Amino acid sequence: MYTKNLNKRIFKFINIRFDEVKKDTSDLLPDYLNCEIQLNPFALQSYSVEIEGTNSSGDIGVAGTFGYEHKNLFRGAEILDINIRGAVEAMKKRYNNQFDNTVEFGSEVRIRFPKFILPFFSELFVKRYNPKTQVAVSYNYQQRPDYTRTIVNGSFGYTWKGSRNISHMINPIELNFVKLPNTPQLEEFLDRIKNYPYIVNSYKDHLIAVTNYSFIFNNQDIQKNTNFMFFRWNFESAGNILSAVYDISGQQKIDDAYQLFGTRYAQYLLSDIDIRYYQNVNKTDKIAYRLFVGCGYPYNNSLALPFEKKYFSGGANSIRAWQVRTLGPGSFTDTLSSYPNSLGDVKLEFNLEYRFDIFWVLEGALFLDAGNIWAIRDVEERENTIFRFDRFYEDIAIGTGFGTRFDFSFFVFRLDMGLKTRDPALSSSNKWIIGNQKLSWQDHFNLVLAIGYPF
Repeated sequence: MYTKNLNKRIFKFINIRFDEVKKDTSDLLPDYLNCEIQLNPFALQSYSVEIEGTNSSGDIGVAGTFGYEHKNLFRGAEILDINIRGAVEAMKKRYNNQFDNTVEFGSEVRIRFPKFILPFFSELFVKRYNPKTQVAVSYNYQQRPDYTRTIVNGSFGYTWKGSRNISHMINPIELNFVKLPNTPQLEEFLDRIKNYPYIVNSYKDHLIAVTNYSFIFNNQDIQKNTNFMFFRWNFESAGNILSAVYDISGQQKIDDAYQLFGTRYAQYLLSDIDIRYYQNVNKTDKIAYRLFVGCGYPYNNSLALPFEKKYFSGGANSIRAWQVRTLGPGSFTDTLSSYPNSLGDVKLEFNLEYRFDIFWVLEGALFLDAGNIWAIRDVEERENTIFRFDRFYEDIAIGTGFGTRFDFSFFVFRLDMGLKTRDPALSSSNKWIIGNQKLSWQDHFNLVLAIGYPF
């Protein structure tokens, strides 16, 4: 009961005390025990307002979030969360350092039930695996210099604990409807990339009906300063059930594709793994390792992965010597987009970081990042973008650098300085920079401001 109710987030803490009761004071043993349970509940309803400054590899912005939470919506420990968020960011043009604003507005309503709604399971299963059901609906509006898009999302899913260190998450159904209104900015953007139909297909209205599953292993013990490992595997399938139904029912294709609600739906398989290992060197120093491998493959009803499902590289939590979305795919250099927007179907990345204390709340880190993104389909029109096992290593970008972190316990402020060490986009046969090129601040260094550790 104690653990079960704490997990439901109804009570801050629960105290259970037993008092011995004797009818006759001369008795050696009590006649019975009097149990007193003290419950200290959370406030059932709460509000929060957050204002934050953002810096995405030099793109400065401000964001605000209003949140409302109800911890006992239907008197069964159901948690309702409502969040409304707005943000403005000054995005730097790639070639002339001019700025243009990016505006984002979004809202989300999420309800979490402390059990599986369907199917029904025994009380023993609930106690042992702490299952939860989540229903969520969200809306997001983004206005970028290149295009404007709206995303409507609805999902229904489950989470449960397989054991102390293992968690499972599955969304049997998740729907995403992405619409790009026809604006002059979008027309100009599509005109610039019209010679690459494969990319153009990523920027069309589409619907995603997806089923996804995540397996998480984490053996960290926050009470002990020991080595630990984090492992996450994600798998995602979209459009396959719809295509099977349409094939069986003999539905007709429109423009060589099946449509749902008048919009082509995406069909693809996607999977990725994220492995991290944290090794203690001594009481103050540690080494953090991270390997990320991901791949998405569009087929049948899709010519390309939807752009929101594609991978990108560079930025605060990736290869920090490159600004976000400016690396790859492969050794390709984008000369068409005015704003960074490099995307791919395959991602391979390795990060190594040595973390150490300096004094007080100040920490230091030496890091090495390596990896890139690639396209996967042979219909890709851009040169040197396809992932090939016999040459992908030639496209590996390498960056190194030094970082400082201010650990205030409740949050970590991070400042990283990345240096490009090997650039696959260089036209010369020798892609190593140090010792072959004169270093310049604009071309070879990247300053990252962020909150939290990179991994």
